[in-house]
Amino acid sequence: MSALSPIIILTGASRGLGLAVLSLLLSHHNARVTTLSRSSTTELQNTVKQYGEDRVLAIQGDVGDAEVNAGAVKQTVDKWGGIDGLVLNAGTMSIFRLDAVPLEYIPGYIETNLSSSIYLIQPALPYLRKSTLPSPLSSSTTSKSTGRIVLVSSGASSKGYVAWGLYSAVKAALNSVARTLAAEENLNGSGVGVWAIRPGLVDMQDLLRSSGAESMHPNEFARLKTAYDEGNLLRPEQPGSVLAGLVARGGPMDLSGEYLNWADERLLAYRT
Repeated sequence: MSALSPIIILTGASRGLGLAVLSLLLSHHNARVTTLSRSSTTELQNTVKQYGEDRVLAIQGDVGDAEVNAGAVKQTVDKWGGIDGLVLNAGTMSIFRLDAVPLEYIPGYIETNLSSSIYLIQPALPYLRKSTLPSPLSSSTTSKSTGRIVLVSSGASSKGYVAWGLYSAVKAALNSVARTLAAEENLNGSGVGVWAIRPGLVDMQDLLRSSGAESMHPNEFARLKTAYDEGNLLRPEQPGSVLAGLVARGGPMDLSGEYLNWADERLLAYRT
């Protein structure tokens, strides 16, 4: 694997934050990227055309299917010879108060938003442990940085927002996955770094603005609407630059396992 061209698997790259991360990985980090997304949007297709199939392998499939994830790992290794990093961005939002969640909805939601992370991490770990990309952030030319895993979390993971119960639960569980996996990889000496990143209020809240008024707490809904009306939502490229930088360049290992705000001063060097 070339130190100049990290090999990344990115889920949920068809729109919004994931699409921004894909564009940044390709334009700023010379990465080779496998995308795994349920849908194939015009924007994603145009990105593939722009950079070519030697830089982008776009796989359309269900991230909630373990076999699809294992297949993405195999195709990536077959095409480029290894894997250096993962960005686990795929997920869906739900707006249900807990007393009204359709019970048949819950298993699929957990598959897509939580189980999918394990479905991808498990088959990818043997290759991540073999990654030996030099870290540009290190002053030592002999310093090595092994595989990197970035999980997209949310501020909701530590809050009790009305009608966000399922979403908050899966994001809190992702933070736990990051902590546990970092501890396990540190114990076995692999050096794989893991970070759960809160991307903040990104301008992709259409569902909340269109459907949230009926279920959300009035004050919480008003806060989101005001942020949109006043142009205070983040562009996807802002937190996306940190996600792309961490997975492509290697992150601070003393923060491995941590749940971090994208705007944390300790991550300033990763902003594009």
